[in-house]
Amino acid sequence: MLNPLHLVQSGSVNMNRRMFCTASLATLAMGSSGQADTNTNVTFHFYGAEDCPPCMAFKRNNLSDVEAMGRAYGFAIEDNIIARTRDVPNPGAYGDRDPILRLAAPQLELVYPPIFFVSQRGEIVSVHAHDWQAALESARQSARSP
Repeated sequence: MLNPLHLVQSGSVNMNRRMFCTASLATLAMGSSGQADTNTNVTFHFYGAEDCPPCMAFKRNNLSDVEAMGRAYGFAIEDNIIARTRDVPNPGAYGDRDPILRLAAPQLELVYPPIFFVSQRGEIVSVHAHDWQAALESARQSARSP
């Protein structure tokens, strides 16, 4: 079976082209309905700040590719951005999306953006700190698990 993340992690082809091809193949593999089973309640979380260069680089260069994978595999994506990095440690900084970040925080060495993690039915599945590709793989696997 094709491992879509192998394409993402190899460095030989443009990221957008790889992700487009990967999402296209995954969509074809789903059959005639063209939609993934979205009853998994799996969510890929991205927490960042506008003044965080790596956060904005991910949002600009990779977020649309992650969204395509989410559509293909049936998981949701939450993009949570606040204005200032210095506010991230403050409880409530991310408004109504703050509580789930605080659930993931104990598994982080530092609560400093960008932060990527995966949840399912409101429970933390995996925390990946700055490694969005590992979080993407976890979301993909969780979405396909019963």
